[in-house]
Amino acid sequence: MRTPLLAAVLTGAVVLTACGSDEDKPLTDAQGQWVDAFCGGLLPGMKAGQELKGKDPADPAGIKTAYLNLISANTTAFTDAEKKLTELGPPSDELKDVHDRLTKYFAESARSYAAARGPVEKLEPNAGFWENAEQVLTETSQVSSPEDLRATFDALERSPKYAAALDKAGPCSGLRTVR
Repeated sequence: MRTPLLAAVLTGAVVLTACGSDEDKPLTDAQGQWVDAFCGGLLPGMKAGQELKGKDPADPAGIKTAYLNLISANTTAFTDAEKKLTELGPPSDELKDVHDRLTKYFAESARSYAAARGPVEKLEPNAGFWENAEQVLTETSQVSSPEDLRATFDALERSPKYAAALDKAGPCSGLRTVR
């Protein structure tokens, strides 16, 4: 009696092992869209941040305009990325926790930037504007785990499949060119 049961268990284990993990399969279209949505959620804010850093410190009005552009870019991009990632769902079973942390991070970040917009608009464009705007953003932050973004990159880079996707995806390439 035990021999057929043992054979069935071993056969099941061999079948499961033969199926392999998600890593053994090529990137699906949905997984590629997930990677694009992830990087696409970060790229607009990075570009707006680069523009802000390039502003002349002697032009507080220009700095205020660029800072408000940064707020708008991040609010929109984080909201859109969270929505797209939620629609797509986790790219694989192995990355479900990563997906959940990332969508939470994007949702909290979008709310944080949206909450900062009004108070930042009220600030005077003077020499202390940037510092005051950063303080407002700190005070309105709703991000419970900012380290989740770095953890997401780390998890994807540990996966040869997703690391390759990060290298090839257009929005991800854009992240490397914006510093």
